[in-house]
Amino acid sequence: MTKNWKYIALMATAFPATAAFAQSGDAGQKAVDLERYEEAKNYYKSQFGSKDADKAYFAIGDIYLKTEKPDSAAYFFNQALTNNKKSSIAHVGLGKLELQKGNEAAAENHFKNALKRGKKDSYVLTEIGEAYVTAPNASDATINKGVEYLKQAIERNKNNAEAQVVLGDAYLAMKKGGEAMTAYDRAIQIDDRNAKAYLKRGQLYTSSRNYNEAEEAYKKVIEVDPNYAPAYRDLGELYYFAGQYDRALSTFQKYVDMSENTPETRAKYASFLFLTKNYDQTLKEVEQVLQKDPTNTVMNRLRAYSYLELGQPEKALEAMNSYLQKVDKTKLIASDYEYYGKILGKNNQNKAAIDNLNKAISMDSSKVELYYDLANLYAKDKQFDKAIATYQEKQEKHGVANTDYFHIGNAHMMAEDYEKAAESYNKIIEANPTYAYAYIWRGRALYSQDPETEKGLAKPMYEEFIKLAGNETEKYKKELIEANTYLGYYYYLKGERDNAVKHYTTVKQLDPANAQAEAALNEINKTAKKR
Repeated sequence: MTKNWKYIALMATAFPATAAFAQSGDAGQKAVDLERYEEAKNYYKSQFGSKDADKAYFAIGDIYLKTEKPDSAAYFFNQALTNNKKSSIAHVGLGKLELQKGNEAAAENHFKNALKRGKKDSYVLTEIGEAYVTAPNASDATINKGVEYLKQAIERNKNNAEAQVVLGDAYLAMKKGGEAMTAYDRAIQIDDRNAKAYLKRGQLYTSSRNYNEAEEAYKKVIEVDPNYAPAYRDLGELYYFAGQYDRALSTFQKYVDMSENTPETRAKYASFLFLTKNYDQTLKEVEQVLQKDPTNTVMNRLRAYSYLELGQPEKALEAMNSYLQKVDKTKLIASDYEYYGKILGKNNQNKAAIDNLNKAISMDSSKVELYYDLANLYAKDKQFDKAIATYQEKQEKHGVANTDYFHIGNAHMMAEDYEKAAESYNKIIEANPTYAYAYIWRGRALYSQDPETEKGLAKPMYEEFIKLAGNETEKYKKELIEANTYLGYYYYLKGERDNAVKHYTTVKQLDPANAQAEAALNEINKTAKKR
């Protein structure tokens, strides 16, 4: 799945990618692939009395490591070593743990110990390779170390489909899509019923926006194994991005039904409900999970987000403050600062709102709408120069749009810098000379420079607007009243009675109860009678 998906952003690092937890083909590995982690743990616990007990301890430790419980992971990795002091796989586990902490030198020492007896063991080599590939913030150099171990694993065992799958993940992480697909295809050649390899192909097609092929790959997973829950998850996400929300939700529901009923799975479902704008249902799901797991990061996050989307900013602020008190600050994501900023803004705490939106942009500058939200807050706080600078920053990073000039013009209007406002609106006219509203906006800016209408600066703008509005009186009724009122007054001042009457009469036709036009026409008539 592409990392740009909003679903992934919401979940952050809450859920692991399926990896090589144990010897391919055993019941524990099958449970892991299906994301049935408690079932997998129970299976491996049943193996503690076997000759491969160290591998069972390792497998449980790896599950805990991937589900972000490093202390539990360390316990089981050490138990593997206690059970078998010569265990290669135990040292792999401890090395993985060090890599997760960022201690690469310590990890390499463990891997060296593992290779003293396991250098010919394809499984051990695969696990070391996977450790490097999945290390947090792994560089290409780190991933390439993993690739070398994976290649050695494949040399030792040509039928190691798991190594091919992880090798594909490595290439994908380095943006080598063609090589990644080749590795997944080789895994399928080894085992044509390898559901995980088909799933990975689907994810690769999805990331390259080849949605038809992605759908076929996910359907192939389901054909191979109708109970393979992750396929329904990814297929549901695919339908979501295709805008097929009902189909997306029903497919994702199948994933939830098949998956283990854990807070993590429910959090995924709640996130999906949120993305499909089912905010009421999101809250129901959230509250159910929080009763059992009150510190669940994703659920506390979604509760605050959902209250804001439901138009309940006070409850959103209460929920957000509660979330921020509980969460590890290193786990905060850009959307947390985004929503906190929006929530604070809705609660009229502008300064704090501005600080949080700036933080959100610094973490993720790809969201164009955040620049508009931030600029609006600056303008609301009368920091018009910063509002304008924010729009300009948006233009530098995301290109120029007519809406930018509209907003910049409005900021200049609020700052009473009418000349610059007129210049901004004129840029819209230059880009789109038939866009009627732009003439109204520029007309207002010019009128503000000539409030007594002595020079008639706004006259050409209002005249052009009337031409462009044509006969669409309902669409432009309010603006046509404004334009004709201005022109009526302009001609009245110039003593051009007939033109003044024409425009004021048009105002009366558009708005029979218009008191200003009524008074103007009466005044013109009185003047005419006196003459």
